[in-house]
Amino acid sequence: MEYASPGVFWWWIRILVTVYVVVLGQVMEVTQADRQRQHHHPRHGDHYQSDTYHHQQFYDYDYEDSTVVLQPEFLNTNTDVTVTEGMMATLPCAVRYLGTKEVAWRLLGAKDDHFLTVGAFTWVREKNIMVDYKADEGQISHWNLIIKSVKMSDQGTYQCQITDKVSIRKHVRLTVKKRPEREAAVTMTGKEFVDRNEPIHLKCNATGGPRIPDDIDWFKDGNRIDSSTSGIKGIVMTKYRSLDYLAMISELIIEKTDASDTGTYICRSSDRKIASQKVTVLVAADTTNVKRGTASKQDGSASSEIKKKHSGPAGAVDKVAVSEPPGSSGNRNDVISLFVLTLISIIASLLS
Repeated sequence: MEYASPGVFWWWIRILVTVYVVVLGQVMEVTQADRQRQHHHPRHGDHYQSDTYHHQQFYDYDYEDSTVVLQPEFLNTNTDVTVTEGMMATLPCAVRYLGTKEVAWRLLGAKDDHFLTVGAFTWVREKNIMVDYKADEGQISHWNLIIKSVKMSDQGTYQCQITDKVSIRKHVRLTVKKRPEREAAVTMTGKEFVDRNEPIHLKCNATGGPRIPDDIDWFKDGNRIDSSTSGIKGIVMTKYRSLDYLAMISELIIEKTDASDTGTYICRSSDRKIASQKVTVLVAADTTNVKRGTASKQDGSASSEIKKKHSGPAGAVDKVAVSEPPGSSGNRNDVISLFVLTLISIIASLLS
């Protein structure tokens, strides 16, 4: 039996081990490169781009739990807002995928360059500035900046910023138009005539002038209606300001009225402008309490009175003045005929 030479055998073993080592080294390099790409953190400046969707999306990978974090982005909203002086301005800012980050507002070019709001909190002492926050579906949140009673000095460019290491900003331009000058005026509306027990409802509107009037007073026939009686004795007085119309509006309601509520009502604003209106309460005659038979008794009394006026010296009644009920003359003739027949029968019996 012949055996192969040991030198040839070990030669083939050496070739197979070399090939195995080379292939294993290549596999290890490819595997390590894939792991480095998958675990590379965004703070190194690189992002992994996915083409799964029709638009680009960027993902951040955390070393510890490899959680996907979507980057925040602004939605398309109005970037140019125009309001009239004294009105309320709403500067829109909507964000998708905000996560744990915050949204802050600031006015560019202001003397004190600091935030006006951060999140839902106001960082300035201005009472007319606030944030209108609202969460929506699809991880969308709205952070609209509200400025009440806008002044000319509020005009400018406002910046909505997402607080992050990489700044994400959006600008909104606010234009304030000067309010047209108008003379102060007071007007009153309401019914001039109301029925008894129906309410009197008057509305006083004080507008115009450099500012909204501070108060409105009510008077009736020159006497002031005390506001402390509001809600008492059926009197209700309300007052409120309308920023949309730059007016002070007051309403006077008298719930159950009678004749004493008739008079001239006056409303006067704090700048001494007045408006007046005459209101009359109509009181109808009450005929609902007449008892049954009362009318007949009154008619009988009237007939007796007529008889007395037209009676002659002997007490005879004027036939023209007294009217008899229908059928009374026929009954009287029957009685006379019966009386005559009875009288004839009595005479005949006596003669016989």
